[in-house]
Amino acid sequence: MYGSINSVLALLLAGSAFLTQSVVESKLVFAHYMVGTVDPNTNHARQDIDGAINVGFDAFALNVGQPGADWAKNTVQQLFDYASTKSFKLFFSFDFYGNGDINQHQALFDQFKNHPAHLTYNNRPVVSSYSGGNIGPDTWRNFKNANNAYLIPNPEADGNYYNNPSAFFQNWGTALDGVFSWETAWPDTSDRPLNVSSAKDQAVKSAADAAGKTYVMGLSSLQYKHCCGDSWYRGGETNLPERMAQILNVKPEFTEVITWNDAGESHYIGPCWAEGLTPEILQYGNSDTAPHSGWQPLITSFINAFKAGSSAGAMKPASGSFAGSMWYRGVLTSCNGDKPRGAGAAVDAVNWAVVLPAGSSGFQVRVTSGGQVLATQSVGAGLNYNSVRGMQTGAQKVELLDGSGRVVATAGSQVDVSNSPSNGFCNYNYYVAGLQ
Repeated sequence: MYGSINSVLALLLAGSAFLTQSVVESKLVFAHYMVGTVDPNTNHARQDIDGAINVGFDAFALNVGQPGADWAKNTVQQLFDYASTKSFKLFFSFDFYGNGDINQHQALFDQFKNHPAHLTYNNRPVVSSYSGGNIGPDTWRNFKNANNAYLIPNPEADGNYYNNPSAFFQNWGTALDGVFSWETAWPDTSDRPLNVSSAKDQAVKSAADAAGKTYVMGLSSLQYKHCCGDSWYRGGETNLPERMAQILNVKPEFTEVITWNDAGESHYIGPCWAEGLTPEILQYGNSDTAPHSGWQPLITSFINAFKAGSSAGAMKPASGSFAGSMWYRGVLTSCNGDKPRGAGAAVDAVNWAVVLPAGSSGFQVRVTSGGQVLATQSVGAGLNYNSVRGMQTGAQKVELLDGSGRVVATAGSQVDVSNSPSNGFCNYNYYVAGLQ
């Protein structure tokens, strides 16, 4: 949360999940994957899958907005070809903002629904969506029955979904097997700082449980977009670790990280291949110059805790004695240039999260901005995080200190904070550095 520290002590329960072609157990973790142009003469598709496996994901949810495009088919084929050689699965997330015709999505799905790398759940091919509430339960029911699909769409556009979840599930009935909530992964767009809330997730999950349906809860870092005729920001100061704690408390059957590679909305955690991006997006969403991979060790710790049914206080590093990262915007809020809607929610702060194993004591985190120490704060076992206000121009640094005051790990900025726009706008994307 803004301006406060979170540290909980507990012991992580041991747990594991084994993924087969026909997945029958719950507690799966997906990464939302934007299907764009991937050059077949590169190993980019292979890097994406190998990277996701290393983080601990079970599958990519393939967001396809143009299912009839040759480049989309080519990228999907590359991913399925390589996934078939790994213990990793893929399934489609029909993007109804990109294409609202379910028949065109069906045509692409038909090519891969029996592929050995396609994710199945209870021996049925999994299908999800981005949007899709407007096409109504009858259309979804027909699709589900015709394809024997395990259907977990994103029907938020239905007015009852958040306003009256019980009525929603009563109306949709057998049209779906579960639901996926997208919008609850961040605070609402606001001109003042807001924390993300799980209240809507809890309400929908409760109604889903009563209806015998599963729930997919979204985990994300921020939203920042400056392209395609629009620009907005949804707070990301401590959104990622706060959301981790919420998901571990709500305990949905599935979690979906938003996203692996959406450069356009800045919430990527993996590489965003330049061959699939416009020059406009690359001005701010370039994973080469603003990588977000420093979040991955935190997400691995979260995935392990999620599958074990543990709390945030019981999270532990996947390996070694710590996992953590620092993130910050490259401009101050006083930047004099084009700013996004919701810019008032931004805070001049250095943000950090650290996971320590059970039994850890005496550790501290020291935050330095522009050569000035902003805070030194005690941390303990499990997930610790904070947003430290007072960020200044210049270099940023977070250090983990042991009980003797020795620096055992550091996350340092590769790009200094400035107070100036670039290309005429104030870039609200984050720079992320892993604790090493």
